[in-house]
Amino acid sequence: MATRNPERTKARILQAARREFAAKGIGGARVDAIAKRARVNKRMLYHYFGNKDALFQAVLLQTLNERVAHVAGTSPDTAERWLGRAEFYRSAPEYVRLLMWEALERPAGFAAGQSERAAAYERLRVAVERDQSRGAIPADLDAGQWALAELAIGLLPAAFPQITSLTAGAPVGDAAFDAAQQRFLTQLAHVVGSVSAGEGPPTV
Repeated sequence: MATRNPERTKARILQAARREFAAKGIGGARVDAIAKRARVNKRMLYHYFGNKDALFQAVLLQTLNERVAHVAGTSPDTAERWLGRAEFYRSAPEYVRLLMWEALERPAGFAAGQSERAAAYERLRVAVERDQSRGAIPADLDAGQWALAELAIGLLPAAFPQITSLTAGAPVGDAAFDAAQQRFLTQLAHVVGSVSAGEGPPTV
C-alpha cells in the first residue's frame, strides 16, 4: 500500500488548480476537473482547502511566493528591480491570467490573501523609499504611486499583448520587444537618477 503524502497531494492539487483557474477563471473552474487532473477525489480536495475560493487564494499565494524576490523588489539596484519584475511577468503567464480573472470576478478592492500580498507590495514601497533616500528616484514623488507605476510597467505588456503589439510594434516575448524593453528600463533608471541628482533631463 502506498504511503499517504499530504504535501505531495496538496502540491498536485495546487498545480492542477492553477491550470484550471488560469484557463477558465474562478467561476468557470470546476472542482471535478481539478480533482481529476490532480488524481484525487473531491472529498480530499475539500479536506485540504475548504472550498473553491480558498483554493484559488492558495494558488495565487503559492505563485506569488515562488516569485516573491521579483515581486517584492529586493534588488538594491533600481534598473535590476525593474528588469527582474518584467522578466517575472514574462515567465509567469498563468499568474498574470489569475490576477486578471480576480479583477474581473471579484469586487473592486478585493484581494485573495490580502495581508500576505500587501506585505510583498509593502516591501516594494520600502525599496522605492530606499531608492529615494540614495537619490535614485526624486524624493518628492509619492512612493506608493511610484511603486504602482513600476508594477504597471512590468505587468501591462504581459497582461495586454494586443496593446503592447499595437504600441511597441511587437508583443512581449518577441525577441525585439524584450531587447527594447530591457534597454528602455535601463535607460529610464539612468534618466530618473540623473533628474533626482539635480542634473536635469538629458539633452537630445
